[in-house]
Amino acid sequence: MSVGSRICNQICKGFYGNEYRHFMADCNPKSVQEDYLLALLRRNADTDYGKKYGFGEIRSYEDFAKQVPLTVYEDYEPYIEDICGGKQKVLTKEPVMLLELTSGSSSGKKLIPYTKSLKQEFQKGIKPWLYDIYNKVEGVCQGKSYWSITPVTAGKSYTESGIPIGFEEDAEYFGVLEQGIMKRIFAVSSKVKFSSDMDDFYMRTATELLGCKELTLISVWNPTFLTILCDFIREHVEELVSQVPELEQSAGESGKSIADAIRHNRWEQVFPHLKIISCWADGSAADSVKQVREYFPNTYIQPKGLLATECFVSFPLVGEEGSRLSLYSHFFEFRSVEDEQIYLTHQLQKGVYEVIVTTGGGFYRYCLGDMIEVLEVYENTPPRVRFLRRKGITCDLFGEKLTEEFLRKIGEELGLQDTFYLLAPEGNRYCLYTLAQTVTDEALDRALRTSYHYDYCRSLGQLQSAEVRLVSGNPQQDYLKRMTADGMRLGDIKPAHLSRKSNWDDWFQQEDK
Repeated sequence: MSVGSRICNQICKGFYGNEYRHFMADCNPKSVQEDYLLALLRRNADTDYGKKYGFGEIRSYEDFAKQVPLTVYEDYEPYIEDICGGKQKVLTKEPVMLLELTSGSSSGKKLIPYTKSLKQEFQKGIKPWLYDIYNKVEGVCQGKSYWSITPVTAGKSYTESGIPIGFEEDAEYFGVLEQGIMKRIFAVSSKVKFSSDMDDFYMRTATELLGCKELTLISVWNPTFLTILCDFIREHVEELVSQVPELEQSAGESGKSIADAIRHNRWEQVFPHLKIISCWADGSAADSVKQVREYFPNTYIQPKGLLATECFVSFPLVGEEGSRLSLYSHFFEFRSVEDEQIYLTHQLQKGVYEVIVTTGGGFYRYCLGDMIEVLEVYENTPPRVRFLRRKGITCDLFGEKLTEEFLRKIGEELGLQDTFYLLAPEGNRYCLYTLAQTVTDEALDRALRTSYHYDYCRSLGQLQSAEVRLVSGNPQQDYLKRMTADGMRLGDIKPAHLSRKSNWDDWFQQEDK
């Protein structure tokens, strides 16, 4: 382990200590949130949006809730068109630094404006989270880290007025000074983002990762991305040996080579110093993370908190279930599933809520569409929460209203929870794409018909009987390829068992039943 890596990690740890101690100190959540909100509204009163909704006249949360409506992304589209055209003071007084491209589980492309304030709000969650890891996970500070990098094979793009579209790597969420230091401890160079295609991206990433002798931390979004990368390395191990001669060296005391450890999926021998993997593990990702645990059985897998392109909602602390609300990042409201009423942070009780957020990026009372469970509330510290699912993610051709949550239940009933499966509409029926050879068309349709609305559409003849289509090869990788081809960033692609998209036959390798 190099002295340089230890020094750089310790410098970063020093940067983040004050933010961590501030977050962990006793506070009055009501005052923290109210102070943030009123300061934000005063700062943006002289904007198009602020003038429309009278920000300058708002003196309390009650005024805010009365004057400013709940919003969804479509409400901001005309304002973002103005921003793209170069207009200033549209949603925020601050200029827009860049527009981040994202896509929800079911919607089309979205452009999210990023300001200096919004980046700082993300850092108010990132810094205490990283400090907690540095401070509590022994050995992390001794080595290097791999952070998710999104390939830009289509080239960098800009709006008509010259605003950049898209971050290129997770490092851009950090401050300028930290970026310079952290790039010295990154196991993979940001240059891999300029790969010519996805295979080239995986090969260059694999080569650099395998050449790193001191990898201690991996941070990715989708757990499937990590297992796909491991599978790619195993499938191309002979080619990689020619590029990374060290793979022929011994892996630990076994006498076997690192290349042999790769061939047998013994990843903890390949990366012997790896201490922690940070990835999605809640909601629909709960199934996908199982394979990560199989590949790295003795490595600490830390579920990420709730992060969206629009905002930073929560982050985990080592040793705690769930994650802590990032109280100092934004202004939060929560709509209860139980009574549909809106509650503020200090009013939360245990239960399920939809997250509504107001940020320095110019989104006000924005319905994020993410559902959380409040696990524990505290009088003087942020509540502990857990991501459950996206709200309202349904596939609805004729009124059948199939949901991701229902599909996960069906998957368990059909014994699919440990394998790949994806249900998608094809014409006037649903098709289940899966590696499992144990599910029949009849069993699938019968399971789907336990849904009242699906059964009703089948009875009316609107939907034909569901079909099972067996896939082969690496369907997880094929799924990512399609989603990236459709414009999504790797970091935005969440594991899913339900898709609104059709024509998956064009993307999956299939075999006869």
